[in-house]
Amino acid sequence: MAEHRISSILGGYAPTLFHRSAGQFTSSVAIDPDLPLPGNPISERATGGINPAPYEKFSDTVVNSAPMWFMTNPKNALVYTYLFNGRFVSYDSALASETNIGTPTSGAGNGAVYYNNYVYLMTPTDVSRYGPLNNSPSLTNTVWSGATLGSQTALTNTTYPSISSVNYPNHAGHLHSDNAIYFCDFINGQGLIHKIKTKKTTDEGDTDDGSAYNVLDLPFGYLPTDIESYGSDLAILAIQTTITTLNQGQAALFLWDTFASSFYIQIPINNPLATALFNRNGTLHTFSGNRNSGFVVSRYLGGYTFEDIDFFEEGLPPFAGAVDAYGSRLSFGSSITDPLLGAVVWGLGYKSPKLPSRARHSIASATLGGGTTPIITAVKYVQQASGISPKVIMGWHDNTGDGIDKAGGTDSCVLKSEVFHEDTPFVIDSLRFTLSRAVGSTTTIVPKIFYDNETTAKTLATINDTNYTNSERVIHYKAAEIEASTTTNFLAQFNFLIQFTLTGTDNNPILLPVIINTTPKTD
Repeated sequence: MAEHRISSILGGYAPTLFHRSAGQFTSSVAIDPDLPLPGNPISERATGGINPAPYEKFSDTVVNSAPMWFMTNPKNALVYTYLFNGRFVSYDSALASETNIGTPTSGAGNGAVYYNNYVYLMTPTDVSRYGPLNNSPSLTNTVWSGATLGSQTALTNTTYPSISSVNYPNHAGHLHSDNAIYFCDFINGQGLIHKIKTKKTTDEGDTDDGSAYNVLDLPFGYLPTDIESYGSDLAILAIQTTITTLNQGQAALFLWDTFASSFYIQIPINNPLATALFNRNGTLHTFSGNRNSGFVVSRYLGGYTFEDIDFFEEGLPPFAGAVDAYGSRLSFGSSITDPLLGAVVWGLGYKSPKLPSRARHSIASATLGGGTTPIITAVKYVQQASGISPKVIMGWHDNTGDGIDKAGGTDSCVLKSEVFHEDTPFVIDSLRFTLSRAVGSTTTIVPKIFYDNETTAKTLATINDTNYTNSERVIHYKAAEIEASTTTNFLAQFNFLIQFTLTGTDNNPILLPVIINTTPKTD
């Protein structure tokens, strides 16, 4: 007899299918060991266990396109979102009271930034703004080309690459440390950076104070995709490749001090598609890959050097508005196919720096509409409910609809363990683990055994109050129960893994270890 244990999942996803380090596993959806036990009055520490992280839709019919940007501000307690089709929407602090504020002229959600009492909304060829937020705000169109910001030259609506029928934004913007917005454009084969700067006359931010068209040129052929601060410098991410079949040129990161006539360094990125920049605790992180599948998260080390943090075998690089951080955890949105087709928020690391900083978990999954091309389009930590259980809101899109989700609702969570190996054919004659609470009326957990490189599977009896009428907390599947779960004899040849699917409403985590006993068998 051999004993195998799932002792920890704190190591996150294993980098390969058959080899892993301690605490790593195969795949997951909406499982977060960084959360405390739900409703536990004893400890607020992270469980480290198979802890479900359910999310539910809170948007309504006003959200009729992919949410691309989320914004909060110091002037009111509202959350704003700017949709792919240009609709501008707000929610109260309880993430309710959905209000359709309006749609900017020639609207499309090309970029959005809160700055100096106004929300600035980049449209295909212009900029609109909403404010003043502290004094009867209203939506004003064409402030860029109009007199409000100095009658600037119109923008160009260059078509950027798309995923799941949603284009990467062509006018992404950023509020820099010099108290000005910088945003992207691409005109006549060249990337440009424009500037918005305002001051107070009657209301804060109501008057132009040096906004300017084309404050920085990029080399010809580079389309800027995102902007971030790097100390007092401005960091600009840009691509050359716009098609799906060929690599038309490497992406690059440009650094500019905002004073000189040009950038002072161009750092190549060894991928054709680079879509998002994020400064976490002073370190620039880039997200790059290609248009088909796979992307990498890297951090800039200075000079011409990047260090890759993690490589994702599926999914595509996130949108510029789909990256955020809380504490030591970097979070961003993409999509998956294993263990199921879905749109997920990935988390790298944990709240505590004592835990593995590069552990990857699928910390949230969108409710979706049943479509076949799901993608997370926007991510932000907007709620301040608890630093113990940080919660994102996420915008999503698939080919049947769009929405915004928040934490709560019914579990739709899956974890596939590491792959366990045997030297001879074997049977599993015992599976034991403990739940955080006794089985209740809303508990629904389904264990499933995959074996021989997942070519065969055996679904065990569901853990619910029908099959566990004594409100058990310790779950023990014995040999006869495992064998009875199928009409064919169970005989594995060389390996297996355990999948747990949690779909109840009681958020009942599985505590570790999970103990599996096997016995050699030759017939």
